[in-house]
Amino acid sequence: MKMLVWVLFAVVMAVWTGFVALSAGMVDWLLSAVAAGQISDAALAMSQWPVPAWVSLWIDVSLLENLQATWLQAVQWLSDVLPSAGALTGWVVPLLWVVWGVVGICMLAAAGVGHWLLGRTIAR
Repeated sequence: MKMLVWVLFAVVMAVWTGFVALSAGMVDWLLSAVAAGQISDAALAMSQWPVPAWVSLWIDVSLLENLQATWLQAVQWLSDVLPSAGALTGWVVPLLWVVWGVVGICMLAAAGVGHWLLGRTIAR
């Protein structure tokens, strides 16, 4: 049972890492397009974003299109709110990885608590 907790943690962490890696690549690419003044062509450019080979093996294309649309709306909103989105490039992607780390630590703590609870339950 304890092994199941850690296998589940590893699978969920792998999915979370893949999502953040994919999102970081898209955000970096979109923000560089915004900094170059291509926000008016962002919808066309987003559809031309090169999908990494490892992504096409694991993710459905419709899910990728939804993720692209979500990040495109977020970048368009940021370009309306902030005058220079080019300045965001330096901190948005690292912020995504900080959030990844915080969520990863929370998942690790939950797996540790689950391991501990299973140890107490099985020992009785």
